[in-house]
Amino acid sequence: MSVSYQLVQRPNPKDKLAVKKYYASVKSSGMTEFESLCATIADRGTCIKGDIQAALDGLVFTMKQSLAEGRIVQLGEFGNFRMSIGGDGVEDSADYATSMILRKRIIFAPGKLLKDMMKTMTFKSAGVKVPVVVVP
Repeated sequence: MSVSYQLVQRPNPKDKLAVKKYYASVKSSGMTEFESLCATIADRGTCIKGDIQAALDGLVFTMKQSLAEGRIVQLGEFGNFRMSIGGDGVEDSADYATSMILRKRIIFAPGKLLKDMMKTMTFKSAGVKVPVVVVP
């Protein structure tokens, strides 16, 4: 199976006046909903869908707690989740305040299982994304 991409014209973020260039961007083929994910997992094993849902709900609950404590959540060969922050800096550490933290993100780092999958991934073109022009 191949991942579809489309070409999207974007400006250079460092030089807004530079000529726009085309870049490949993954074109989503849809979304796998939580219910469908649970049903597929249940079909592959001996657990019923409700057991899978309960286990995944428990996983998310536990992940939220661990990440809120600043812990890295390691899920075997699947990968790791960790918190990351960003914001304004100061020259003197005494001047720093937590209100200067402006961005909070959860970072996912894939493990061996997903890294191996990406090594064999193939791509197919879905064309060029045409910019939408709004006429007043």
